[in-house]
Amino acid sequence: MGVFLVRQVDRNSGVELARFAAPNFLANEGISHVLRQLFPPYDAAMSFQIGVSGATTSHPHYRPNPGGGVSFDPSLTFAQCTAAGANEGGGYTDEMRSSFGYSRQAVAFTAALEADGGGLVSPEVEFPNNHSWTPQAALDWDLPWTQDEVEQPPPEWTPRESWEPEVGYPWQRPRKRCGETCDPWNPDDCLHSYMHQWDPSGDLDWLCDFRKMGGFPITLAFLADSSRNKLVAAAGFRAPVLLRPGTSLHVRYQARIFGRVTADFALRFAKYAFQKTGSRYTTIYCRPLLATAPAFHRRLTYADIAPFFNTHFAAVALSSWTFVVGPPVRVDSVATPQWTNSSGAALGPFTGLAVYGLVGGSNELMWVTPIDPPVSVPAGDVLRVPNKVRFVLESL
Repeated sequence: MGVFLVRQVDRNSGVELARFAAPNFLANEGISHVLRQLFPPYDAAMSFQIGVSGATTSHPHYRPNPGGGVSFDPSLTFAQCTAAGANEGGGYTDEMRSSFGYSRQAVAFTAALEADGGGLVSPEVEFPNNHSWTPQAALDWDLPWTQDEVEQPPPEWTPRESWEPEVGYPWQRPRKRCGETCDPWNPDDCLHSYMHQWDPSGDLDWLCDFRKMGGFPITLAFLADSSRNKLVAAAGFRAPVLLRPGTSLHVRYQARIFGRVTADFALRFAKYAFQKTGSRYTTIYCRPLLATAPAFHRRLTYADIAPFFNTHFAAVALSSWTFVVGPPVRVDSVATPQWTNSSGAALGPFTGLAVYGLVGGSNELMWVTPIDPPVSVPAGDVLRVPNKVRFVLESL
């Protein structure tokens, strides 16, 4: 199963502050996108980026949405990870995202026949919070119409609330008042001038001179196809990680293709989806396997099972496939394979359905689907796959 390996590091000293692994669940959007690389169309090369994000909030101009955001489950999408209400999307300019360490980082995967097939890994990328801050005197913040409060919200928040940030959203703390351009006794006059720019370029237009700038709480890491804005993988953290000024997150993603697939197919699948190298299957076939065939394992090859086909049950070509949104998210063959026993005697028992592909004139075993319980086919009867041939990708 794939994991995001995360480290939080103090940038000045290089000291590692925390380290953990966040397991991936392959989101429905990612399952669909990855499967379509091989079954049936070839969508052309993907370009990958690793990103980090946080709980969805209402809007960067307002206090965080106390009701939370979108649910974190397989229905999560790239748009929800990066929308204006999410922390990553809340930094709605490239400069802002870079300033807070939210800019997604491009990665290229290497695929190898490791971990018993289909291993893939990205380089480690860094998400640095480029800010620094020093506490300001309370006198610089105390507004005359709220003398009993020191930690004051910006006056444009209505109703005003005193936030005590548990996770450190930067906009949960008051911004430094702008002096003579603001009427100290009339908060309505501070609606715009109170939010003066501290970045002369104007690219960070809603950020001001914070008295206490904590950082964005990061609750998930994600892998996306940046060329199509599609989520490929995502992982939630057990607790938010606060990307404070002077710290950075280091993230890499590693995984392997797993399930009832062979190591060779897993490697080929990984290379198609993550490297775009090698040859695509010319044609995909299926054929029933006799009970005398060896037990399925990932190192099984086409040569291992070839002697255990019955000559009366020839290969059926599966030239077309359809994508099914699920559940489960999968691809199904258009053809419904069937074999008629014309041998004059009972055949079997059959315990599996082998699916293999033609690559460069040679057959490569892809996966084996068990037939449970085993079936024997009397003379004149038909062995049929009622629900077509199905491929389900559980995770990466």
